[in-house]
Amino acid sequence: MPAPSAARVCELAIGGAPTGWEAIGIHFSNENRCLLADVSLRIDSTLAPGLHAWSISEIDASTTQIDGITTSLATNAATPQATPNSGFGLHVVGVDHVVINTPNLQRTSDALAQLTGAPLKRTRDAGNGVTQGFHKLGSVVVELVTMPSMPEGPASLWGFVLNVQDLDGIAAHLGPDVLSPPKPAVQPGRRIATFRSAAALGVPVALMCDN
Repeated sequence: MPAPSAARVCELAIGGAPTGWEAIGIHFSNENRCLLADVSLRIDSTLAPGLHAWSISEIDASTTQIDGITTSLATNAATPQATPNSGFGLHVVGVDHVVINTPNLQRTSDALAQLTGAPLKRTRDAGNGVTQGFHKLGSVVVELVTMPSMPEGPASLWGFVLNVQDLDGIAAHLGPDVLSPPKPAVQPGRRIATFRSAAALGVPVALMCDN
């Protein structure tokens, strides 16, 4: 059996303004970073809203992309400290998974495995022509998604799912106009809620917890 990959997702880079993120309880440091368990979320207001890039440990330092996704070697940067804030916080306990859209799941999976050493764990038929593939980088699952309607071209980062402890409390605080009511997730024994467009994050984000 091959040894597990040592590569892990260390940073996700997003664009847009921090206002919407602050309102849902994600607070950035003076360096525009927030630590989500063991993954740093970095915001760059010079970029359009969206999930633009990621940094991964234990990869070749010359790496600039994985099948079109902007990628860099993670450095040993200091742990980001959020600006002190007495307001509401999500209290994230982990990044559950990062979602990548691709018109060619096998191509993207092969590129990811070649760079990181993390093999494709399994694939899943999600129905309606949607197929998912799963890799594991550190504590984070990387979910590849493809469907016939996706145009040809490179893969792209799409969104991510965060693990939290008190999903019901968060949903009650934010309200159903911002966060959908929690419902059973595909994963047995778990529940999920999705941020609506009213949250103005510019990135598809969902929260999960154990039942």
